[in-house]
Parts: sequence; structure tokens; C-alpha cells
Amino acid sequence: MNYAGTGGPFATIVGILIGFIGLVGLVLVGKRFPTKTIIGYNEIILGKPIGRIMSLFIILLFLVLVGLETRQYAEAIQGSILNNTPIHLAIVVMLLLCVTTTYQNVSTFAYIHFFYVPLILIPIVVILVFAFRDVEMYHLAPFLGNEPNFKDFMKGALVVPMAIANFLVIAMVIPFMKNPMKSMKGASWGYGFGALILLVVITMTIAVFGVEEIMQMFWPTLILGRMIQVPAEILSRIDAILLISYIYGVFTTLLSYYFIVVRGICELFRFHNYRIVSILAAPIIFLVAIFPEDIFTMYKYLLAVTKYGMLPLLLYPFILLSIASIRGLKRLPESEENNSL
Repeated sequence: MNYAGTGGPFATIVGILIGFIGLVGLVLVGKRFPTKTIIGYNEIILGKPIGRIMSLFIILLFLVLVGLETRQYAEAIQGSILNNTPIHLAIVVMLLLCVTTTYQNVSTFAYIHFFYVPLILIPIVVILVFAFRDVEMYHLAPFLGNEPNFKDFMKGALVVPMAIANFLVIAMVIPFMKNPMKSMKGASWGYGFGALILLVVITMTIAVFGVEEIMQMFWPTLILGRMIQVPAEILSRIDAILLISYIYGVFTTLLSYYFIVVRGICELFRFHNYRIVSILAAPIIFLVAIFPEDIFTMYKYLLAVTKYGMLPLLLYPFILLSIASIRGLKRLPESEENNSL
């Protein structure tokens, strides 16, 4: 909202398209090396020294993201329902959930996401349905924002890929798919569905509150939930249900980031005890989470990670594809693929 104003929905669409470009790049390079994760084909395409350095950068990037996103979750929980509870407790509990899950096999990781999808979506749909009566369409005008500025507009758009950055986990799971060559279809559907929910939520929030009022809020979507009144007062605290949905959503996002960190470290250093790596990573992530002094500093760091880490990572797959094409690298013969697993 700081950058795009009433142009927030359109900026979200642009941001979604930018993120989708990165997704396409990851899937294309993943299909070129269907038995390798991004850690594996980094070394094949760039050579071992440079490839391992780039892999380490990606791992560190997601390690920092896990910490900052966990802090953001803890701030939201403390500000909503656990006002008198130390923020460290919320961080520790979420990290424990991630630790005990990320050393499971990839099938378990996939089933967890599949199981939580309806628990995340149903409360959001309920909120959106009952929020329609409070919509004021003039809050969405002008469509491109007041006094639109391309630079500020793009700043707002470039924040969006961070909100759905867990799609980058596709770079780690393609080798485990039943048919990696069909990964584009699944990745596109998953990304499109999540992006649509994000777009609708942002549009509805702006339409209900308006930009000026949202600028005074930390958690506008949760506040929107508090406004909702169900007929016959069947439910008195819709925001509590929305908060539960938010916790599930945060958990699956953090789990994806943690999965990249744990699996990435193990593959990079040829170490296959995921349990140990998962446990040892937790204290480091905890330190990252408590490092920001306050919520303002935390968001400052998140924006910096997005600008200097996530956005270059969206272009990175196309660099890999270009280098692979120049070097004539392509899918390995089946016998070599099996030996490399």
C-alpha cells in the first residue's frame, strides 16, 4: 500500500506475473535435469566450485527467510491473541513443528500440504463471502493509484512474489515426482490457485477499508475478520477461525522454506541424516527470528531480502538455462541418471 495505493490490486497482478516467470524458469531447468534438484544441477551447469557457492547462497537465503517469516508470524499471534505471552514462545513452538516434520520423507511433506489446503481456504472463503456487504467500490479507484509513479508501482509489485515465494520449493521436489516431465501443469495450477486467493484477499481488504485506513493497520485481514458478523450469530469470533487458517498457512510456508534448507544442506555436503540437520538448523533460525529489534526492523529486513535475494533468484533459472544451452548440456541418459541418484 505504501507504494501502489489504490493500484494495489493491479500491482498484485503484475507481481504475480513476475513470480510466474520465475516459476516457469525453475520448471524448465528442472525438466532438463529431471533427476536433480537445484543443488544438483547447479554443479552440473556451473561446475562444482561456482555451483556449490550458488547453492550455499540459496540455502542461506531461505534460512534467513524462515527466521524472518517466523518472527512475522509470532508478531501477528502476539498482537492478536497472546498479548502477554513472550514472543520467543511462539517462535519456538513453530520451529519445533517444522523441525519434527522436515526430516520426514518427501511423500509426508506433500501429504501435509495436501491435508491443510481446505483448512486454509475455507475460513478465507467465509470471510470473503460475508465481507462483500462492506465493500465500497470507490476505494479501488483510481485503478492505477493516485498520481501513479512507475517506480513506486513496481516497488509494490515486486513485494508480491515474496508473499507466495514457497512456490520455489518446486526446484527441490521435481526429482521426486511420478512424472517430472508434467511438472509444469501441476506447478502452474498450484501457483495460479494461491495467486488468485492472494489477489482476491488484497482487493477485498482495500475495497472494505480503503488505502488510508489500511496504512494505519498492521494486520488488516485479521481486522476484516473481526468485522464479519454471521447471520443468527452462529459464530461470534470469525477472526479466531481466520487466525487458525493463518497459522496453518504460515506453517506450510515455513515448512517449505525449512525443507529447502534441510534438504539443500544434506545434498550440498553429501550428508543424509536429515534429522540432525533439521535439529541443528533450528537454533540458527531462532537467532535470525529474534535479531530484529521490532516489527518495523523486521519488515525492513524482509524487503531487503526480497530485493537482493528473492528477485535475482527468479531470474537465476534462465541464466542456468542459457549456460546449459551454450555448453550443450541436456538430460542425462537413463543409466547415468539412475547412477547419480
